[in-house]
Formats: sequence, structure tokens, C-alpha cells
Amino acid sequence: MISRDIVLPMIAGTALLTFAVRYLPITLLRGRYLSPILKRFLRYLPIGILSALVAQSTFLRGGTLNSGASDYYLHGIIVVMFLAAWTRSLAAVVFGGLALVGLLTFLGNG
Repeated sequence: MISRDIVLPMIAGTALLTFAVRYLPITLLRGRYLSPILKRFLRYLPIGILSALVAQSTFLRGGTLNSGASDYYLHGIIVVMFLAAWTRSLAAVVFGGLALVGLLTFLGNG
């Protein structure tokens, strides 16, 4: 259990770290020329990190590999990929995936 005395400093530290991670590259690279290879790498970095986070939360839960017919997150990922290709709408992808996983979870646990 976390002590109440440490929660506020943890929130402040996390906020400061998040700000520094976003602010420092902007200030350090301002006015500098970046090579085309570095620009291309930086362009694909956010989607690569997001893909890694989604894959980890989809396939690994509790330190074990989950992939099967009863895995609702896997069904959600498949539907989300189809929705993304079909609609190209972020709202449709987010709400469609949430609705499907929520519905399958509700029906599976009911």
C-alpha cells in the first residue's frame, strides 16, 4: 500500500518528467538541421511505440501469452484493423473496439 504522503510528490515528479521528455528535444533541436535518415526514424517512432504497447497489452497478461478463441482483446484487435482500413476514422476505431471488447466481456462473464 502506498502512503498518502508520497502520492502528491509522485504526481508532481511524473508531471515534471513528462514535461521534460516532451520539452527538451524541442529546445535542444531548435534551429538545427536533422539528417533525412533521422527525420524518417523520428517520423515512425510514435507509431512503433504505440504498436509495441498495444501488442504487449493484447498478447501478454499476467506474464503469460494469451492468444486463443476466448481472448476478447485479440477479437478486438482484428475488428479494429478492419475498421481502420474500412472507415479511416479514429473515432470509429476507438469506439468500435471498445464496444466489441466490452460486449464480449459482458456476454462472456454473464
